[in-house]
Amino acid sequence: MVASPLAAVGTGISGQLSGTATGGYGLAVFFLIGLFGGAHCIGMCGPLVATYAERMETDDRWSGALTLYEVRQHALFNLGRTISYALIGGIFGLAGALLYGTVELAGVLGPIQGAIGIVMGGAIVVMGATRLVGYQQGTVEGIVAGTGIGSLFARSYTAISTRIDRWVNGVGIMGLGALHGLLPCMLLYPAFLYAFAQGSPLHGLLSLGALGLGTIPSVFLYGTVIQSVSARQRQVVHYGLGVLFIGLGYVLLAMGFMRFGITLPLPEIPYYQPLGPGGSA
Repeated sequence: MVASPLAAVGTGISGQLSGTATGGYGLAVFFLIGLFGGAHCIGMCGPLVATYAERMETDDRWSGALTLYEVRQHALFNLGRTISYALIGGIFGLAGALLYGTVELAGVLGPIQGAIGIVMGGAIVVMGATRLVGYQQGTVEGIVAGTGIGSLFARSYTAISTRIDRWVNGVGIMGLGALHGLLPCMLLYPAFLYAFAQGSPLHGLLSLGALGLGTIPSVFLYGTVIQSVSARQRQVVHYGLGVLFIGLGYVLLAMGFMRFGITLPLPEIPYYQPLGPGGSA
């Protein structure tokens, strides 16, 4: 009897639990991307974060002292943002899993998964390379926002802007953070593509959650204390992200080529690898 795509997805997820949980190296890479990419987040979302800080009601604002209330609000904002990244990562992983579960019925899972890995890996490598050759903040985001997808981003930004005063002073600030997951972001694009190519909602959830956690220190400090990052610091971060993206894309490329019997050198590390037909890696 032929299993349905959803049943195949469920089997794949259960079989991948241990592989995902032990793939600490992969999650660490995503966390580092978020950590080193904090300056990018500040450059793109800093104005909104500064607006939140200005609109928060506190009796001690005249003294310039940071209050526990402000700390709580910024913590809730970053929690909402991280949860949003994780959920979207899980959705992309689920979309990939559904695709793989469908094509597996036709016996062509390996080649399809390999081709997607090569395309996605190549795209991530190109994104990384652009940062090493003089990436300009917001360039790619502007291009994507100008496409048909741009209307989604425009609606998200409008939703944020019209809800600031109502949500910023309560737990609703988590919703403002969650809406940031729908804004155009060069940091998130390759991560979402990677989650899709991996074809595991659990891995997508954990990976994007790790990336979100990595961005919290910079965004939290910006909202509560710093509120300024120099152009030079952002440029250094872009170079670092370029190297990380190229490395991440190379791993995905190598895993894609493996589906065609082509072996590229990879370090001996416990990275995540989706299951192939029959449950084998």
